[in-house]
Amino acid sequence: MGSSSNAAGPARRDEPARARRATLVDVAAAAGVSTSTASRALTNHPKITDATRQRVTEAAERLGFEPNIQARSLRTNSSMLIGVVVPDIGIAFYASVLKGLQSVLEGAGYEVLVMNTEREAGHERAALRTLYARQVDGVLVATSGGFLAGDVPVVFFDHVLKGVGLGYTAPDNAAGITTLVEHLVQVHRHERIAYLGAPVAPSPNVDRLEYIPATERLEAFRLAMGRLRLPVVPEYVVCADYEWSEASAEAAVAELLRLEQPPAAIVAAGDTLALGALRELRRQGKSVPEDVALVSFDDPVSGDLLTPPITALARHDRELGEIGGRLLLEELQRPNRARRADAPSAIRVPLELVIRASCGCSERPAEEDQTP
Repeated sequence: MGSSSNAAGPARRDEPARARRATLVDVAAAAGVSTSTASRALTNHPKITDATRQRVTEAAERLGFEPNIQARSLRTNSSMLIGVVVPDIGIAFYASVLKGLQSVLEGAGYEVLVMNTEREAGHERAALRTLYARQVDGVLVATSGGFLAGDVPVVFFDHVLKGVGLGYTAPDNAAGITTLVEHLVQVHRHERIAYLGAPVAPSPNVDRLEYIPATERLEAFRLAMGRLRLPVVPEYVVCADYEWSEASAEAAVAELLRLEQPPAAIVAAGDTLALGALRELRRQGKSVPEDVALVSFDDPVSGDLLTPPITALARHDRELGEIGGRLLLEELQRPNRARRADAPSAIRVPLELVIRASCGCSERPAEEDQTP
């Protein structure tokens, strides 16, 4: 009869011992600091010096340390997650804004969760519910009209709800459109100027929207023309679709060219609209700027390489994202956060004219790109 040890089964002599997971105590010891200092260094605490932060970070990487996010959340009552809601992540503007806010927030130790809504209010509500369920510490939203408030700070950008949350950051639409109109009139003596924009009324998929770029840019166009004592011809104001698509811009410009007296210049309210306009003008054998001058609110990607190069407003998309990120971060880092009594912030990002050939100018060096 075999022994009792044999009955229990063979011994596992060849199974390797499981490697012990590095802890915060190990990181602190390797970096020569206290555990609390190591913790602060790994969460980018403002009172930790760059040298200490680098020493702790290098020790953590060397040991393969991975922080326990759930434990940290319970300890600090913070998930270190920020939600970002955008209408269309495929648009260059939103991609650049994301880079800007991500650099600010990740530099402060936060992780960024991005939700794309396809400009649908219902999708926006679902996205926000998901982010709130993940217990994000705050949200940044370019709203499509489906905003739902949660118990966390909110900052809007580009498409905003005024008077809600901490505030918003957006391009200076009024000043930008005014600059374009004044350049066409004062430099090139144009009078028959058309406006190519997006619909100013909320789409059927939007619940409520107190500010959209299309509305503000069209209002600025009307005001600028009025100040210059020029009429706004109703037939010269045309709209693309809610997606600001190039195809819809082509159709709108075709409509302009069918008029008995077509415009001599077009102000495009966005880069995709300018590209669609340029394509349709070329398709119909129109020379830009000889037959029709063209200027754009947003500088198209590689706009200087187009034929002709597009006169446009310089992009500050990334800066806009950085401003939004800092606005939210200031609130999150405020000690013993209580509900703010001051009015929400409204930060406008200034824009500068980049003069190229599509307006009728000869191209100038970058340092001379100023409105006359």
